[in-house]
Amino acid sequence: MQELRIQGLRIQGQSPISPLKRALAILMTLACGPAFSQSIEPGEWEFNAVTTVTNSPLLPGEQTSMFRRCIKREDADNPERWMARQSQTGPCQLTPGEKTEDSMQWDVSCPKTNMRGHGVARLTGRGTVVSDLWMTGEIQGYRVETYTKTSGRRVGPCKT
Repeated sequence: MQELRIQGLRIQGQSPISPLKRALAILMTLACGPAFSQSIEPGEWEFNAVTTVTNSPLLPGEQTSMFRRCIKREDADNPERWMARQSQTGPCQLTPGEKTEDSMQWDVSCPKTNMRGHGVARLTGRGTVVSDLWMTGEIQGYRVETYTKTSGRRVGPCKT
């Protein structure tokens, strides 16, 4: 059994489907990442993500995960800078889209996993956020479509 860790997210699985699980882990991380706005509070956030995979015999149905992330003041104040940093260091390119006082959209392209999509995050109250991410691509010869719904809440100050 292999274990994959991406930015605080851990997924366990067997090697034949690990490329798809790796892609899902990236998608779940991306689904919450751009959920920054001028009014989001810095601190430790807990995110719950549910990814529905369609058109894939490798990993059908829903995949769930829970992970935490420290959102620093500089990231909360400037989500575009966070996206640029993720694009430089991560496997996917993030492009900021329309931004309002309580929402933000983005496009994502992951060349190594041949996935691309679009997401939107919305602040739903003080210390809460939800996001939606739609992705399509081809993995191991199968056309894959995913939808990830992520909800997040601030749980306190950052621990590190």
